[in-house]
Amino acid sequence: MQLKIPDLKHHEQHALAFAVYLLISLVMFWNITGSISSKVVNGGGDVYQSMWGLWWVPYSVFTLHQSPYLTSYLFYPLGANLVSQTMSPLAGIITAPVQALAGIAATYNLLFFLSFALGGLFTFMLSRYLVKNDYAAFIAGLVFAFSPMHIAQSYSHLQWTTIEFIPLFVFCFLLMLREKKTKYAIYAAIAFVLLTFAGDIEQGIMMVAFAIISLVILLFLDRKEILNKRSIMNIAVLGAAVLVISSPFLISIYTNLGSSLSSASQLSDVAHNMLYSDNLASFFLPSYFNGIFHNATLGYVASVYGTTYKGVTYSPDITEKVSYIGYSVLLLAALALYHEHKKNKMRDIAYWIVIGAVFLLLALGPNLQIGGAATGVPTLYSAYRAIPGFNLVREPGRFDVVITLALAVLAAIGFDHLSKSKYNLGGGLVLASIFTVLILIEYNGMPLSAAFANTLTVNAQIPAGYHGLRSLAANLSVLELPALPNFTTGSFLYPGKAMYYQTSFMKPILGGYTTRTNSSQQQLLQNVPLAVSAGYLQSGEGLIFPYPITEDYSNLTLFWLAAYNVGAVSVINNAYTPAELASLQSYLYTLFGNPVDINANVTIYASGSIESLVGARSMVSYISGTWLPGYEFCSSTVSCSQAFASAWWGANPRAITIFSPNATKATISFQAEEYNSAAKLEIFLNTNNVPIATFNLTRSLSNYSATVDIPGGLSQVTFYQPTAYSSTYLNFGIDNITIAK
Repeated sequence: MQLKIPDLKHHEQHALAFAVYLLISLVMFWNITGSISSKVVNGGGDVYQSMWGLWWVPYSVFTLHQSPYLTSYLFYPLGANLVSQTMSPLAGIITAPVQALAGIAATYNLLFFLSFALGGLFTFMLSRYLVKNDYAAFIAGLVFAFSPMHIAQSYSHLQWTTIEFIPLFVFCFLLMLREKKTKYAIYAAIAFVLLTFAGDIEQGIMMVAFAIISLVILLFLDRKEILNKRSIMNIAVLGAAVLVISSPFLISIYTNLGSSLSSASQLSDVAHNMLYSDNLASFFLPSYFNGIFHNATLGYVASVYGTTYKGVTYSPDITEKVSYIGYSVLLLAALALYHEHKKNKMRDIAYWIVIGAVFLLLALGPNLQIGGAATGVPTLYSAYRAIPGFNLVREPGRFDVVITLALAVLAAIGFDHLSKSKYNLGGGLVLASIFTVLILIEYNGMPLSAAFANTLTVNAQIPAGYHGLRSLAANLSVLELPALPNFTTGSFLYPGKAMYYQTSFMKPILGGYTTRTNSSQQQLLQNVPLAVSAGYLQSGEGLIFPYPITEDYSNLTLFWLAAYNVGAVSVINNAYTPAELASLQSYLYTLFGNPVDINANVTIYASGSIESLVGARSMVSYISGTWLPGYEFCSSTVSCSQAFASAWWGANPRAITIFSPNATKATISFQAEEYNSAAKLEIFLNTNNVPIATFNLTRSLSNYSATVDIPGGLSQVTFYQPTAYSSTYLNFGIDNITIAK
């Protein structure tokens, strides 16, 4: 007896498919389902950054009435340009009511689950249109929505979790070309704007590439389908509609573009492209996130998900390199090829084969990697990365999303043939059930053990103490420690977490985490001894502050906190060991007295008296320009003594800035040496063109001093050599600068 579901109307079929995909996702990610408002996926700083982005966009638009692409709420007071930030601005605007009612964490998880349900639904609609088989279409939706690539990205990047609008765009794009109706061009434009601004600009770039490649393929397969007045007009309508609908975002991006294109290209060199590229072996090996095969994957994590390029071994970037196809899906795709070839209908599926092949060559990155070997064989991506604009997709492995969609359609075609063969025992429902089980076993993202589950989620509850900071005056900011990335691991976990906590008190913070940072933003924090010392403490090196100027760094910290209008300093307690935390809390007590809030999660200090503290203390001094510690130059070409390594080196000229509450006579003492040979060193004060002191340096570290009349306020002392030997930093080194009254 043949088993099948009753005939349903289109909207009923869609509702049923959506419900089943949603149910599967709720069961698969049980570790999130049970704590939907208090836990999110454990994606490090990226996830916290994404939650901040959901809050920031509606807050900037509806409360601050400004562009979301510029902010003074991060890296205060410098601010940040967010044009190249991986935000999903439309997702933030659409979900603003949900955020107000349920909170940001619950909103994030809603988007997470909807990506699987809608991704499956839209692929179901596309495949049903092509194959005319409900069960085959359901299998296609399953393949796309629950692909290992999608699951891996969902454990880290919101903008690549929301990929559901890609199959919707492809569906409408093909309808536009086949049905010759302008309404489908409008629908395709809406889908394109959704995938670009509720997903990611990289998705938009990818779909532009997809559309161009599709048109080229169709010109070969069916020229009449493209070269006709109606199709050309619809393509033009699609482009125009995209520009009109997305104009609010495009205008804001263009207005605030600035230097963002250069920062957007960070980490886009060949070595990092390869780190983010698919390894050919990874298409045939189960995903790291597969709860069933997880222990087996640990044996090849380093060789398949990492990469070695020009002798440098890079740490595995798992979320960017998972690309498992699944043998059950490969079987269905092979059946599609066999039957279509047998019936001489290869032309009907050639489009999907070529699409999949082209994007496979892109996903493999600049050079082919197989297992633990980088072969050096170039792929199509080598040419792609040379195209201006398109090369902003710096993670080639993300092209998997199109490969997966092509495979989903081929799997639907193969399933359709199988369901009509003599091997279809029990009807389409039974066969679909069998393949559903097989695919979910292979694509499984379910953590089967509590230990593995705990590594995949984090607590998203904001400590209560942060809500009290909302009462700070409007012109005050907050310093959250640790504010800098971990010096040992490079992790941006706590700067990202600080951004998320900021959503509760809505005041500017000194730090932050933008995926495309610049040196000015980091320098702002590195001016503050407390921020740097807290970073070294987190790395297990103690409260140290490597610096050429020797003074009471508490004074310098208070100076900068006053300059940056800091009204509170908070500590994320679990960033430190108990001993490290006790050391930091003890030091902060000497600066600010007792904390205004202390619990297991956070310690918060009020710092409203900073200006009076600074005024009562002695002068402070800090580096101006770029000084580099000598150990950064130590190599086979530089003879590195201990004195050389500890000195701070600069090209000609370099300066320090001094703040003095009142005019005073001070003695500047320091140690200095010349790298090349004996040479003069001159010291200038402010705009005076006559040096206040001249010294003859030698190639050994010696002591020097000069008496200077320091005016009240800010002054600049410049170290200058009348003859500069080169444009490198290796001109003169200075250490142990002291300035005393």
